[in-house]
Amino acid sequence: MSCKFTDTNVSFGTWPWMDFSLTTPASLVAQLASEGIQQAWISASESILFPDPDIPDERLFSAFAAHPSVIPVKTLNPILGNWRESLELAMSAWGARLVKVYPNYHHYSLIDGPMAELAATLAARRIPLLIQMRVEDERNQYPLMKVPGVPAHEVATLAAIHPTLTIVVLSAYLSEIAAMTAGHRNVYADISFADSRDTMRHLLESTPADQLLFGSHAPFFYTRSAVIKLAAADLDGGVLEKIVSANAGRILANSTKLPG
Repeated sequence: MSCKFTDTNVSFGTWPWMDFSLTTPASLVAQLASEGIQQAWISASESILFPDPDIPDERLFSAFAAHPSVIPVKTLNPILGNWRESLELAMSAWGARLVKVYPNYHHYSLIDGPMAELAATLAARRIPLLIQMRVEDERNQYPLMKVPGVPAHEVATLAAIHPTLTIVVLSAYLSEIAAMTAGHRNVYADISFADSRDTMRHLLESTPADQLLFGSHAPFFYTRSAVIKLAAADLDGGVLEKIVSANAGRILANSTKLPG
């Protein structure tokens, strides 16, 4: 495929039960570029389990500061009392434009409690919210750390409560994508975990191309597997362009940006 991709679902760092080969910013950026990815939204994998996500996030922002193709993503945990200060610092010091949450790992609901103020804050400030539905397929998780995916109905409810909040769901199953995007134009979904015999045809039957994003979930998954999904689908050029980069570009163009 000759098109240039924006990969909305990339991680960098370590994970207790996997051995990642791409251990430097340069090696990850080079590998993504070799697959035609011209821009990547990258979050710190350590921020999922680390008590204070600010520490791995600041390492991430610093490490990729010299790589303009990377959009670093700030992980926030609304249960922590300092999330407001963390958000302000990430925006003012690093020019952060995207926020990611892990409700299943950090153990809270999307539709009440600590998430309510965070969602309202992001909506008011036009900061897109990325929701990582799962990090690993539930069938492949370490036996003593089973973490269910984020409930799709909670995402749909959150989208209804905050219709001006841009929500990007990452690593959702195909059936979940249909449930979350139906009737909610502010919800976008990446294709990394969507899988069927004819993945893109089934996705596009239930979800408009305007709401789909390219995402590989690298390095947990091979980047090329997501590229192949699109290459095998033989999509119309306009539809393909929306999914591989235009939709992601629109999300960033509409987001708040402060000088870093």
